[in-house]
Amino acid sequence: MAVVSVQQVSKIYGHRLSLVNALNNISFEIKSGEFVGIMGPSGAGKTTLLNMIATIDQPTHGRVLIKNQVVSRMREARLANFRRHELGFIFQDFNLLDSLTVRENILLPLALDKFSVAMIEQRLAQVSRVLGIGNLLARYPDEISIGQRQRVACGRAMITKPTLLLADEPTGSLDSKSATELLQYLTVINRQEKATILLVTHDAFTASYCRRILFIRDGQLFSEIIRNGNRQQFFNQIIDMQATIGGGGRYNAITPGH
Repeated sequence: MAVVSVQQVSKIYGHRLSLVNALNNISFEIKSGEFVGIMGPSGAGKTTLLNMIATIDQPTHGRVLIKNQVVSRMREARLANFRRHELGFIFQDFNLLDSLTVRENILLPLALDKFSVAMIEQRLAQVSRVLGIGNLLARYPDEISIGQRQRVACGRAMITKPTLLLADEPTGSLDSKSATELLQYLTVINRQEKATILLVTHDAFTASYCRRILFIRDGQLFSEIIRNGNRQQFFNQIIDMQATIGGGGRYNAITPGH
């Protein structure tokens, strides 16, 4: 089943004499349980596309469907409710509240829902176990490492059991060890929890954890590759494709083993 269906989406910014085509007639689907990455050179339209799917922005033409609902045409009140229940967001800068404990930060998305205490504790225990943060729940964000903060942000995104988990450059603020740990946890979430994940990144190492990569260039869907072999082989495919579209190359990349 297609969780996400992007249908002939275009996005045009500016006025009549200075129009910019950020996206140009893009179509693709993401099936339930997929781990998909979006890549492309700077200015290719990656973030614009993510914003369309995340319901943060609306396409000029075309439509976006999530769970067969046309989110690109929803009214704001209904859209806010849909976003809260169906979408989880992992941001590059965490967006944790320093005045709340780790436990309180993770449970924040459930504040407006009338879940039983037992259900809340069950979900918290499950998320904490998967992400390895059970021993951090009583601490505050400034008392834990940057990598741990990103895992807490991931837990907050997961706690509602969203239809789609959206990650925008989630490793951008992390050192290589913390980035690897987060990507391994995302892989566990994808496999064990059957979470559908859409990740935007410019980094081949990060992208190599996905199962499928969509490459965007000049606002258009340029190509896609699917992981069939091991992660090292997939990494090499990504590097080659980046070189083809002008977004990097084999000689300035960090290999997965380093």
